[in-house]
Amino acid sequence: MDLHVARLAAVFFAYAVSACDSQPRAPESSSWTIRPETDAGPITRQTDESALIHVFGSANVKRERIQIGEGETVSGNVLFPADSARHLEIIWSDTVGRRFPQRLVLRGDSTRWSVAQGITLGTTLEELEKLNGRPFTLAGFGWDYAGVITDWRGGRLATPLGCCVKLYVVPPASAQSDPAYSSVLGDKDYSSDLAAMRRLKPTVQTIFIDFGTAKGPPP
Repeated sequence: MDLHVARLAAVFFAYAVSACDSQPRAPESSSWTIRPETDAGPITRQTDESALIHVFGSANVKRERIQIGEGETVSGNVLFPADSARHLEIIWSDTVGRRFPQRLVLRGDSTRWSVAQGITLGTTLEELEKLNGRPFTLAGFGWDYAGVITDWRGGRLATPLGCCVKLYVVPPASAQSDPAYSSVLGDKDYSSDLAAMRRLKPTVQTIFIDFGTAKGPPP
């Protein structure tokens, strides 16, 4: 290769590297902790569908209808639809462009995903109390918003979770035959340190993670 050709090859290589560096970088997949209050983590408020495909692979990023309650659904994406350990539902702020997450949803008994303080599906009521440093308030069971935590009572979890994360803790289905279950039902607030709550041993079964629009795109 003569000197002129070698120089041209070097120029084209440098240009290609520069062009690649100027492209938006996909979120890192090394962590399974979601931090909606920051721009760090595997999914941020700037994430879009193409970035998810780049990180997780097209086979693991599916377009589906997402349940939002009371029988209603919206268009969204699901990560790892066939893998309960990594399953994650995404509702977009921009539903046409499929970008800017509005809400992430985790449902089930366990998952690799987590939020602040390592809280995840399956975290127990007593573990939440220890992390919070005091009891908290949650809604009763047996209705659409069963077990949603409504007030951390100024505990340690009020700051990392209060702005963006909603946890729903519910007992196992087998507990519904326990007399204690009927004492903590319905659209009422209950303290997590009630004897009935302790007896039922509820765990986190649903997590809503909201990104909001404070640092994101216009609605």
